[in-house]
Amino acid sequence: MKARLQRLIDNTAIPLLVTGGLGAMVVGSTAVPDSPQDVQFHSAVIVVAVLLLVDLGVRIWDAAGRGVADAGTPWHDRWLYISSPDGMIDVAAAIAVPLGLLLMPHFRDGYLFAIFWVMKYLQHSTGVGLLIRVAIRARTALMSIFTLFFVVFLFAATGAYLLEREAQPEAFGSVPRAMWWAIVTLSTTGYGDVVPQTIWGRLLDGWVMVGGIAVFALWAGIIANAFSEELRRRDFLRTWDLVARASFFQDLTTAAIADIVKLIHARDVRAGTVLFRRGQYGDAMYFIVSGEVSVDIRPEPKRLGPGEFVGEMALVHDAPRSATVSVTEPSSLLVLDIANFRELAGRRPELIATIEAEAARRRSANQAA
Repeated sequence: MKARLQRLIDNTAIPLLVTGGLGAMVVGSTAVPDSPQDVQFHSAVIVVAVLLLVDLGVRIWDAAGRGVADAGTPWHDRWLYISSPDGMIDVAAAIAVPLGLLLMPHFRDGYLFAIFWVMKYLQHSTGVGLLIRVAIRARTALMSIFTLFFVVFLFAATGAYLLEREAQPEAFGSVPRAMWWAIVTLSTTGYGDVVPQTIWGRLLDGWVMVGGIAVFALWAGIIANAFSEELRRRDFLRTWDLVARASFFQDLTTAAIADIVKLIHARDVRAGTVLFRRGQYGDAMYFIVSGEVSVDIRPEPKRLGPGEFVGEMALVHDAPRSATVSVTEPSSLLVLDIANFRELAGRRPELIATIEAEAARRRSANQAA
């Protein structure tokens, strides 16, 4: 019960509270100073700040006993929480507004420190962790492209200074001045406030724009490829875990599981979902890792649970679906489509033999019924 309440607070209450506080901070900046609306918005920010301080205090107090066994006193466990990434985010969010009100000469600017509350969104975001892992895995390639970008940027600024300093001394009178043109041209932003006037300067401008496009294309390609590899790796590990948990595959060797993981994919299904209907073409079968499905057969529906599979008869006999199957409770399934089913038949015929035997047994039972 306590764990469920904590998840409700972390996943719902805190995000709503932070969103309300940030909205009050943003909209409050448009109110007339010292007007009733201004006071209301700033009061809302203060209320959220106080609640975040209370939440921090409760979390610090509750951290006692959750540290490493025999690690020391309860205060040691509390310090472990405060020094953890989640603890540091909680502390920063809780003290942001009070600290801003103390440090800023104008108290209205102190309320702007509520912007640090956005860090609370990052605590339970899986996307942030994914982005960090992608950056770490691709750091060598990304740094190589950054080095190339810096070299092109420096050459562009120096060349523009050499070619345009006499025509536009205010804009290109020194290499640091020319750097503004170089960065906006490389990034293909091109504000238009600084434009070469000489023919050689314009030729340089064109090459720099093309170089900027090429550099950013390389960056995008590296990041996209790293994201793709990380997603494949995460899906592979999750599917491996589900395959290893499925009782149908528990007697397999590691090599056999590796073969199956390449051909099968995981799917989380909510209650009430219809997997397939009677008469449809059979394009996949499903292994149940957790949850339950209902097979609509006569004389009464049959329920299948973890360790069982469904949908194999249409694949084995190359016939339409003989029953409608729906999910009765949230389930984790492993899906094997017809193409991979046939490939698996070549790699692991013993598994297909087991599936075919079960399909024959079920077909006989259905015919008898």
